[in-house]
Amino acid sequence: MTSPALPHPEAPPVRSVRQWLIALAQTVVCVVLGVLIWLVALGLLLDEFRYRPPVELVTLSSVDAVLGATVSLAIGPLRFLRPGRLDVAVHLVIAAVAGLSVWAVPAGVIALYRVGLRRRLPLDVAGIGLTVAVTCLALFVDVQIRRAPVDLSVGATAVVMLVGATVPVLIGHIIATRRELVATLREKAEVAERERQAAERARVIAQRERRTAEREAAALLREREADTARVRAEERAALARDVHDSISHHLAMIAMHAGALTYREDMPPAEIRRVAGIVRDGAQEANRELRGVLRSLRTSAGDAPLATVPTLTELVEDRRAGGQDVRLDWEDLTPEELATRDRATVVALARILAEATANAAKHSPGTPLRVRLSREDDRLVLRARNPLVADDPREVTSTGHGLVGVQERARLLGGDARRVRTADSFELEAWVPW
Repeated sequence: MTSPALPHPEAPPVRSVRQWLIALAQTVVCVVLGVLIWLVALGLLLDEFRYRPPVELVTLSSVDAVLGATVSLAIGPLRFLRPGRLDVAVHLVIAAVAGLSVWAVPAGVIALYRVGLRRRLPLDVAGIGLTVAVTCLALFVDVQIRRAPVDLSVGATAVVMLVGATVPVLIGHIIATRRELVATLREKAEVAERERQAAERARVIAQRERRTAEREAAALLREREADTARVRAEERAALARDVHDSISHHLAMIAMHAGALTYREDMPPAEIRRVAGIVRDGAQEANRELRGVLRSLRTSAGDAPLATVPTLTELVEDRRAGGQDVRLDWEDLTPEELATRDRATVVALARILAEATANAAKHSPGTPLRVRLSREDDRLVLRARNPLVADDPREVTSTGHGLVGVQERARLLGGDARRVRTADSFELEAWVPW
């Protein structure tokens, strides 16, 4: 069996000087060797018949020379024939001529080598068979002309021609196989090199994309930090506004009581009125100046009034009226006790409760929200817990700024806040000092 590859080897490039030199060398070698072989054969013929050979043998020798010279001169340029039927036919004819002409033997060897390069068993058999068949025919004609009996020399000559025709064919097979192997290895090397280059390009692209992703992540982190800082600043401003409102209330009360001093009878009336007027005017002026300084901290118009303890209950009732299931429980604490605390604490709790209810309505609509307000040792704790909605088809985006604001407000009062998310619930816990 022969391996199916290189069925039609490419003809060498005609424009190549090297290939033309090879063709010329093949022609010269075939002509020189052919002449030498023919001269040896002619000398043996003349010696055999003592320089009086039969005319028929001389004619055959002349035909031998003509055919041999022709194919020897043509064998070199024929290497440039385009692969195809004509190329195969011409080389098979030369192989057959080599069986008839001793001069054409070198050219026949090259022709059989080229046939072997095609690595086709039918062509190999045809080339070897034609050479041996024509050789046997020539031997038969020679024996008939000589009128000599057929002996072992005829069979030996046929065997020698068979071996001589097989060897160049096998050499052609070996050379073609080697060329195929080299071409395959070269192709695999080129493919491997292209794959390596592609992998290198992919690695470079991946590194570039990774750096881009890192820059984008850093930019998003900076943006997130900026948003968090903004939220914290807004929460501080809101707290300052609430403190302002509280102080304004106390200053208004001071102004009111100072105004009452104008009606006391145990001091000279003029003096009482003068001092009380100064206190009242000073408190009112301080109130106006404080409002003017802190008014810039307000971030929106139409701010709600300052929250009180009843505001917590009102907030829960408003949420219920809007369809949200909210319940506020008091534990170890009463509204009256909470009312004794400073207004900033009550305002902070109201803001935290509002954020908890809004967060539950946004992310877990339709689920119950349970809020517990309790006193634990020296802490005032607000816990809000609601179940999570399973397989909610709506996509709700959240920046988390509300929870950041809750934590910031609690920390400004000396407390803190945290959130705990489990597989089925969400809990917000905030505490401030008692």
